[in-house]
Amino acid sequence: MDYFLTEEQQMIVDTARQFADEKIIPHRAELDEKHQFPREILNQMAQADLFGVPIPEAYGGFGGGCLEIVLTVEQLG
Repeated sequence: MDYFLTEEQQMIVDTARQFADEKIIPHRAELDEKHQFPREILNQMAQADLFGVPIPEAYGGFGGGCLEIVLTVEQLG
Protein backbone atom coordinates (compact mmCIF):
# COMPACT_ATOMS: atom_id res chain seq x y z
CA MET A 1 0.00 0.00 0.00
CA ASP A 2 1.29 3.44 -0.95
CA TYR A 3 1.14 5.96 1.90
CA PHE A 4 2.40 8.95 -0.05
CA LEU A 5 0.03 11.77 -0.87
CA THR A 6 -1.04 12.49 -4.42
CA GLU A 7 -0.28 15.90 -5.89
CA GLU A 8 -3.90 16.91 -5.32
CA GLN A 9 -3.82 15.79 -1.70
CA GLN A 10 -0.55 17.65 -1.10
CA MET A 11 -2.13 20.76 -2.64
CA ILE A 12 -5.00 20.49 -0.13
CA VAL A 13 -2.54 20.13 2.75
CA ASP A 14 -0.50 23.11 1.56
CA THR A 15 -3.56 25.31 1.06
CA ALA A 16 -5.05 24.45 4.46
CA ARG A 17 -1.69 24.87 6.21
CA GLN A 18 -1.08 28.27 4.63
CA PHE A 19 -4.58 29.39 5.57
CA ALA A 20 -4.11 28.26 9.17
CA ASP A 21 -0.70 29.95 9.40
CA GLU A 22 -2.01 33.24 8.05
CA LYS A 23 -5.59 33.48 9.33
CA ILE A 24 -6.05 31.25 12.39
CA ILE A 25 -2.80 30.74 14.30
CA PRO A 26 -2.07 34.46 14.84
CA HIS A 27 -5.46 34.79 16.58
CA ARG A 28 -5.83 31.40 18.26
CA ALA A 29 -5.28 32.57 21.86
CA GLU A 30 -7.94 35.25 21.50
CA LEU A 31 -10.33 32.85 19.76
CA ASP A 32 -9.85 30.22 22.46
CA GLU A 33 -10.31 32.76 25.24
CA LYS A 34 -13.58 34.04 23.77
CA HIS A 35 -14.77 30.57 22.73
CA GLN A 36 -15.58 32.05 19.34
CA PHE A 37 -14.79 31.37 15.73
CA PRO A 38 -15.72 34.47 13.72
CA ARG A 39 -17.87 34.20 10.62
CA GLU A 40 -15.23 36.28 8.83
CA ILE A 41 -12.76 33.40 9.10
CA LEU A 42 -15.42 30.95 7.89
CA ASN A 43 -16.07 33.20 4.89
CA GLN A 44 -12.34 33.31 4.16
CA MET A 45 -12.20 29.51 4.39
CA ALA A 46 -14.99 29.34 1.82
CA GLN A 47 -13.13 31.75 -0.45
CA ALA A 48 -10.04 29.53 -0.17
CA ASP A 49 -12.24 26.59 -1.34
CA LEU A 50 -11.62 24.66 1.87
CA PHE A 51 -15.31 23.80 2.18
CA GLY A 52 -15.28 22.39 -1.35
CA VAL A 53 -13.05 19.44 -0.50
CA PRO A 54 -15.90 16.89 -0.06
CA ILE A 55 -18.17 18.39 -2.74
CA PRO A 56 -18.33 16.37 -6.00
CA GLU A 57 -16.48 17.88 -8.94
CA ALA A 58 -19.75 17.98 -10.91
CA TYR A 59 -20.93 20.62 -8.44
CA GLY A 60 -17.73 22.66 -8.44
CA GLY A 61 -15.93 20.96 -5.57
CA PHE A 62 -12.74 18.95 -5.29
CA GLY A 63 -14.47 15.59 -5.05
CA GLY A 64 -12.39 14.46 -2.11
CA GLY A 65 -13.19 11.64 0.24
CA CYS A 66 -12.57 10.97 3.91
CA LEU A 67 -8.79 11.19 3.63
CA GLU A 68 -8.90 14.59 1.96
CA ILE A 69 -11.30 15.89 4.61
CA VAL A 70 -9.03 14.59 7.39
CA LEU A 71 -5.98 16.17 5.76
CA THR A 72 -7.79 19.52 5.64
CA VAL A 73 -9.05 19.38 9.22
CA GLU A 74 -5.66 18.24 10.49
CA GLN A 75 -4.00 21.36 9.10
CA LEU A 76 -6.70 23.72 10.36
CA GLY A 77 -6.95 22.16 13.78
